[in-house]
Amino acid sequence: MILLDEPSNSLDPASVILLREELIKRAEAGAAILVSSHHLDEVARIADRVLLMNAGRLIGELDTTGNDLERAFFQHIQLDDERRRMIGRG
Repeated sequence: MILLDEPSNSLDPASVILLREELIKRAEAGAAILVSSHHLDEVARIADRVLLMNAGRLIGELDTTGNDLERAFFQHIQLDDERRRMIGRG
């Protein structure tokens, strides 16, 4: 298992490509890879599953074949924030 938190932060574009290729190679070899990142464009290139967290809770899953992960992400976050406000936890 490989666990990474914001792995592409502070990397130059060439290093981001190398990292992406290495993660894909390892996943194809059977490694489980968990990436925490706000770079949804990069996540979409390597992930077969995208889970969403907000305020420390799992709130949903995104379809990686969708065209606009960022828009879907913000819609999920907005709905979750509204739900939390309604029950007094936001």
